[in-house]
Amino acid sequence: MPKVTIGIYKAYRNSGNLRFHKRNTKKHWKHYFIEIDEYEEEYSFGSEWVSSLRAIFLKKKQLYKKQFICEECGCIYTNYVKKNQDEDDNCPRCNE
Repeated sequence: MPKVTIGIYKAYRNSGNLRFHKRNTKKHWKHYFIEIDEYEEEYSFGSEWVSSLRAIFLKKKQLYKKQFICEECGCIYTNYVKKNQDEDDNCPRCNE
């Protein structure tokens, strides 16, 4: 099952729902992602703790949700693209 990275953030390990973190503790990297099950076509949200080296690698692969306008047919569609990518050629109407 492929994982689509939504975000990489620093968080306290020992904090959670309605709890405050302990004093003198450090933040660690947390990876938030969407798992895609290709056979059943289901999406599930997940998170995991990662090392600082893996966090740098995952930040490079992080995708952002942006809106694009097709120049041929004029439809507006959204797609997940990498950072600083301003063009997308995957129009759902033109590629059918």
